[in-house]
Amino acid sequence: MRLPLISWRQKLILMSLLCLVVPTVLTLILLGLYAKNELKSKAVEKAEQALEVAELYTSNIMQDMVNAFNSIQYDSETITDLRVAWNKYKQEGTGRVDFFSFRHVSEKLDRITFFGGQTYVTILLPNGLYFTNYSTYDNSLNFMYDQQWLKEMASEPSNTTRWLGTQPNYVRSDADKYPDVVTIIRKFQLYNNGVSAYMILSKPEIQFRQIFSRYEGDPVLMLLDKSGTVVSHTDPAQIGASAPVPAPPEGRYDRSEWNGAAYLTVGHALPFAGWSLLSMTPYAGVTSKIGSMFNRTFVLQIAFFLLFAMLLLYFLNQWTKPVMRLARTASKVEKGFLDERSGVRGRHEVGFLGMAFDRMLDRIQDMIVQVKEEQTRKRMAELELLQAQINPHFLFNTLNSIRMQLILKGEEEIGGMIGSLSTLLRMTINRNNEFVPLHEEVSTVEHYMQLMNFRHHENAALTVNLASDTLLAAIPRFTLQPLVENAYIHGLRQKQGEIAITAWNQQQTLCIEIRDDGVGMDEDAVARWKSGGPMSGIGLKNVKERLQIIYGSLFEMDIASAPGEGSKIILKIPLQGREEHSHVQSHLSG
Repeated sequence: MRLPLISWRQKLILMSLLCLVVPTVLTLILLGLYAKNELKSKAVEKAEQALEVAELYTSNIMQDMVNAFNSIQYDSETITDLRVAWNKYKQEGTGRVDFFSFRHVSEKLDRITFFGGQTYVTILLPNGLYFTNYSTYDNSLNFMYDQQWLKEMASEPSNTTRWLGTQPNYVRSDADKYPDVVTIIRKFQLYNNGVSAYMILSKPEIQFRQIFSRYEGDPVLMLLDKSGTVVSHTDPAQIGASAPVPAPPEGRYDRSEWNGAAYLTVGHALPFAGWSLLSMTPYAGVTSKIGSMFNRTFVLQIAFFLLFAMLLLYFLNQWTKPVMRLARTASKVEKGFLDERSGVRGRHEVGFLGMAFDRMLDRIQDMIVQVKEEQTRKRMAELELLQAQINPHFLFNTLNSIRMQLILKGEEEIGGMIGSLSTLLRMTINRNNEFVPLHEEVSTVEHYMQLMNFRHHENAALTVNLASDTLLAAIPRFTLQPLVENAYIHGLRQKQGEIAITAWNQQQTLCIEIRDDGVGMDEDAVARWKSGGPMSGIGLKNVKERLQIIYGSLFEMDIASAPGEGSKIILKIPLQGREEHSHVQSHLSG
């Protein structure tokens, strides 16, 4: 039968909503992404330009400081004047410097010109002899000999240059005007393998900062040393602190968080001492520059999107109600409520699906009834098979043994053997009651053991230990006899030994233990039995399957054995819900 299709009106509504919603959402997303990416690119481009200017300016200052070192260190006249001054200072031993005697060095320092303005040049010789291009009146520089960085430089090779970064201005006359200076130091020798001298060159930090101030506010620029410490910053209060965020590799930018705000960060490496420049542009300032036209378009698109989304949800809700009902019905059926039906009907695909689903549930219920009937017939057949285990060969051999005993002996135990055989035959043939008290089942086992001992001329002992509250517990007939037979034949190997039956109640569960001290089983045989593999003898398998059919998952059977230590079988039969199995008993007895 051909299924009717969804009406053309439903198709038209669905396609119209999709055609309106999808372009609106895509346009909104693309427009937002394009605007933000464009503004972000502009901000990064502006930061790159600012860093290029700052890099050029800062590199010129730093290169100028290095050139000043070279102009002093590699000027033979200046080195000669320093040697003469040092020798005269050492020979006089007065600890004072004759300014006029050493004017050549001072004049040389004064003639050096520097890029960017004020520069402090200091040459330190041992024992307190130093030269500067600034006045040291009331400003002794002897403290420099005790500085940690000077002590560290003493152990380093000659011509080593170290960038000290920012430190307080040591020139008192200019300390108020220039509170911080950026310092570089170089170690050199007056003579080969001789006296070491130090050139110290410092520039006011404000000379670096003045290029940053041109971009005050947006972006924020700063100069960092190789350890990430701020050397110069648009805000002087940040000097000496650690960089807010790591500088990204050159040619890239990052989006970083600092003090609860987002920033676009751009970095440029400088060619000196591992120093670098870092630019931080507030991310909020970038995104807030979207024009009012974009804002109105954004709001309008959101409004249309919400309107069409509401309409779409309404129609989808109407169309999916039958599907939801089917899903709820399937969930209840999964939990075991097989009487549940969806009731979904209609001349559409979901209606035909609901009808087919309900018909399928009806067929499943019919199949369950059929399976139950087949299981009942199967249990009856298994019981008949179990009853047939005491086969004619056993009866023949037993009777023949009794006959031979009567011929050869006239002992009174013959009567007991015949009584035991009669009792066992009566229990086998009687089908009126398939559930018997535990004490009656054990009595049957005792008669069976007497017959087996008589037949095989052995004296295997049977020990019975039943708790008083278990004697009247009802269990299926011939539950214990196959297990005792298995222990006698396969455990004791039809020889002398002991078989013990113990029973006790444990939390509404009847526990029965059958133990023997026979040859036992190895681990492979026990594992094969637990996994349902083939075993010698049909008794163990029949008892387990029969009790599982009767009691279901409430029944448990376990076995423990080891070679030379015998075997132990434990049955756990539920006592609760005994009446739930009465229908099984009635079927079996029928």
